[in-house]
Amino acid sequence: MVQAILNAAEDDVPALIRQIRTCESLDDVADSIARQEQGLLEEDEGYEESAYTTSALPAFETELSGKMGELRLENGSVRFLGGTSNLIYLDPTVEGDDGLNGLETYQQQDDPLLSWTTVTTETEVVVHLINMYFTWHYPYFTTLSKSLFYRDFLLGKPPGTPKRTVYCSSLLVNAMLALGCHFTSSPAGCADPNDQTTKGDHFFAEAKRLIVENDEYEKPKLTTIQALCLMSVREAGCGREAKGWVYSGMSFRMAQDMGLNLDSGGMTNSKETMDEGEIDARRVTFWGCFLFDKCWSNYLGRLPQLPTSNITVPRYDVFPDEDADIWSPYTDTGIGQLHSQASRTRTVALQLSNLCEISSDLLIFFYHPQHLEKSVGRSQELKKLSELQTRLEAWRKDLPRELEAKEGQLPNVLLMQYVTC
Repeated sequence: MVQAILNAAEDDVPALIRQIRTCESLDDVADSIARQEQGLLEEDEGYEESAYTTSALPAFETELSGKMGELRLENGSVRFLGGTSNLIYLDPTVEGDDGLNGLETYQQQDDPLLSWTTVTTETEVVVHLINMYFTWHYPYFTTLSKSLFYRDFLLGKPPGTPKRTVYCSSLLVNAMLALGCHFTSSPAGCADPNDQTTKGDHFFAEAKRLIVENDEYEKPKLTTIQALCLMSVREAGCGREAKGWVYSGMSFRMAQDMGLNLDSGGMTNSKETMDEGEIDARRVTFWGCFLFDKCWSNYLGRLPQLPTSNITVPRYDVFPDEDADIWSPYTDTGIGQLHSQASRTRTVALQLSNLCEISSDLLIFFYHPQHLEKSVGRSQELKKLSELQTRLEAWRKDLPRELEAKEGQLPNVLLMQYVTC
């Protein structure tokens, strides 16, 4: 409405002001202005007296006022473009992007589980390592929709270009397999069966090859962001922090390019829409990146790359049926029944994201380069410490009873409790 007042002809301003002051809903006035600018209102639906229109404005100014930044679908590829980018004036329907969104599905492939990797020809190895990943890594770093991943994973790699958003890729599967190798003593988990220090190296090498061969940098996808996050933490676990830091940075940049940090309610292209599953997957992926970012920041003593000030996307929902899935300690000898219990994966992940927000504020205040060079003062530091302490105590007080530390508790819950000690 402010933009409309600034751009309106002088004679039209009083009518617009009167409309704002006498309306029952400011939202209705704003919607009416937006429809007028888009030429969707009939001539007799204008404001009282001299209605506000943009017809007298230069075409460029009218177009510019509605282009302050947008989150939009471009043939299935979701991107965020800010108002300073000339790319927002390009037709988003221009061909050239992979059409990844639609209702079409594909049939299950022969040997679907082996279609995702060329490293092994044994289905049992793939199943074992994927189970290891979901048992021992996924609960700590929840970065994807498990149900949507399995939906596509069990169908196998789609032939050609899929006509809908996919939640599994060869890159992601090989990254998962590389991580799964670190929880097994099987020779199949090593690039060199006689050398335990080569765990996961063969699957990781395949993931790196796919990044280059498929130009994964060029067109960001959810699965690419997820895979890069996993590759970053795997490299850190192998003592290659510099490489891991680069992979994490790539994933965070891609996440922002796809606008995962923004509420998807800001989607402006009405020709294509996202279903609830994709919206949920985007949210899980972003808050997973948020966790990875804070872990890296604490690990290396660096400022967060995903500050809370740039985030408008809500937290994801907790699905009771998913959190009720049984978690059991899975090893090379099979599934152990001792300590089997509800996984509560999303519940725990949301609690970790709350801790990450507190951690982010702590890092920015105490480890910002400007603060290190010039002290902010002891009184301010004590005040900030008191505030952080209060927030941590409030977090612990609000923690559900089922997430309290106890004998036989879920490993990720115990780690969460240890972090706050």
